Amino acid sequence: MKRAALLLLTVGLLAAGSILSGCATVRPYEKERLADPIMSFREETREATRELHWIEAREGSNGGTGVSGGGCACN
Repeated sequence: MKRAALLLLTVGLLAAGSILSGCATVRPYEKERLADPIMSFREETREATRELHWIEAREGSNGGTGVSGGGCACN
């Protein structure tokens, strides 16, 4: 009986610790870093970004992606 109570208490403390450690407060100026495309887990995102930059540099235009700059690829 005592061993079961100790095990239950240990499991409860571990569960509470893992739940509480998952909470984080993010300030508005820190959200910019969290939304960075490089934070994506997919490798295709980097490749698509690289290809888009290459196309914009070749054509000398930006395709409505929210990026400002010229077509000289010097960004």
